Amino acid sequence: MLTQLSIKNYALIEDLSINFSKGFTVITGETGSGKSILIKSMELVTGKRAELSSIRSGCNECLITANFEYNNPKITDFLNRFSIPLEDNIILIRRTIELSGKSKAFINDVQVSLSVLSGLGQLLIDFHDQYERHSLLDLDFQLEVLDSKVDQIKLLLSKCSILQSNVKRLKAKLEAMNMSEIDRLRTVNLYSFQIKEIQEAKLRVGEDEELEEELPKLKNVRKISDLAKEVISILYSCENATLTNILKVKKNIETMNTYGANTSEALSLIEQAYYQTEEAYRGIELILSKTKLDPELLNSYMERLELIKRLKKKYGSTIETILEYKNKTEEELNALNNYQENSSKVKEDLVKETERLTQVCETISQKRKKVAIGFKKLIQEKLFDLEIKNAIFDIKFDKREPSENGFDVVEFMFCANKGEKVLPLKNTASGGELSRVLLAIELASQIKSDQTTVFDEIDTGTSGRTGEKIGEKLFELSTKKQVFAITHLAQVSAFAQTHIKIYKEIEKSRTYTKAVMLSQEEHIEEVARMISGKNVTDFALEHARDLILSSNQSK
Repeated sequence: MLTQLSIKNYALIEDLSINFSKGFTVITGETGSGKSILIKSMELVTGKRAELSSIRSGCNECLITANFEYNNPKITDFLNRFSIPLEDNIILIRRTIELSGKSKAFINDVQVSLSVLSGLGQLLIDFHDQYERHSLLDLDFQLEVLDSKVDQIKLLLSKCSILQSNVKRLKAKLEAMNMSEIDRLRTVNLYSFQIKEIQEAKLRVGEDEELEEELPKLKNVRKISDLAKEVISILYSCENATLTNILKVKKNIETMNTYGANTSEALSLIEQAYYQTEEAYRGIELILSKTKLDPELLNSYMERLELIKRLKKKYGSTIETILEYKNKTEEELNALNNYQENSSKVKEDLVKETERLTQVCETISQKRKKVAIGFKKLIQEKLFDLEIKNAIFDIKFDKREPSENGFDVVEFMFCANKGEKVLPLKNTASGGELSRVLLAIELASQIKSDQTTVFDEIDTGTSGRTGEKIGEKLFELSTKKQVFAITHLAQVSAFAQTHIKIYKEIEKSRTYTKAVMLSQEEHIEEVARMISGKNVTDFALEHARDLILSSNQSK
């Protein structure tokens, strides 16, 4: 839902900010006042390409910002896809167009491309006007509209999607198996060689880490041995050995104690020093006993580590991944050696899954066709209410390869005049007539959306009773979503919950387009002006009150 729109230096608008509410909003004003500027601003801020001529004369750039509230999982997915932060179900869009030709777009303060902005814009606003394409002319969306009437369609489509995925996977697997005999033998030889190479290595998980730890010891065995001997000599075997000196110190401290000095703490510490030094000596002695020069062992360790490194380069970065590769390759080799048997099994599975997919698609299609009968009738009734009384609305079904949406290709067909050929909706209806057809479709569907819908002059070529019906149906649609309508008819305006008047003012020889949200009394006066023209009469005011009262009773 669009909650706020700000426009600066666009066309005849210098600085305009409007807050919007949910429900049905009409936009009125005299011809040339700038009603279309407001709609074009909405189009620009949701991704339409800009023209430099739209920048207000004398300005270097125009700026349009819009705030939206949303509760649509598709919008959340879209924002996440482009790493745009989620802001409590609020979207702030900012679009600047510079006189130099540069255009910048921001969504929640993240700069995005125009295509990204346009993608989001299609989820936020649907424009129903006389020139632009809109979502209801898209075949995929027409299918979605029809599906909104089908019971348990989500469950069936989910099942269809799973089966279609299975069929696709089995086809790919079968295609991979159907290689030429030469390619198969070549692959068998390659896999056999690789498996044999890994098997002969007899790898053990963690072996490489153990080798990396032991190699430095083997490489520096002479240095370790010399240092260990020197340590043993200093601690124990030389003439002035450390352990001997500690024993002498210990005896002196004990003697000091017999003379009355309290040396118990010092004695405890020196005893600990002796035992710890002796333990260190034993440890070094043990290291020395295990340290032996063994060139053959060193060479074998180095060769083994080199072999492991070579295998890592070919099959994986760790021993675990190398062994996993071997196991996977053994499975694939087995499949290649038994490809005829495996191929038959895959073919059998593919036939079964295809049959199941076809059955589900047929079930979905039957349900759609059954629903389509009542849906067409309902749309016909809506069209009759909108004074398109000779119209024919139909739904055409074609068939395609099964997909996650079944095998139906659905297209809405329309004919406005009796005796004429029924053609695709996009090729037949036009102008305000098209907008009324799309309004009828939206009213007949069960799709509820927080998407804003904008009708630009849906009442073109109509008046009186038809205008009243259009207003009534627009209000009905606004109970499901936010609706804007530019209108010239008092009968349509009478149904508005919010009425915005667009007007022009001239100040200091410059023209400005402005907008005001009307109070209830101003709303009555504007409806009266639409009835009688510039000079509002008492009769027009009374007529306006009657129209608004009548519309309130119809709501």
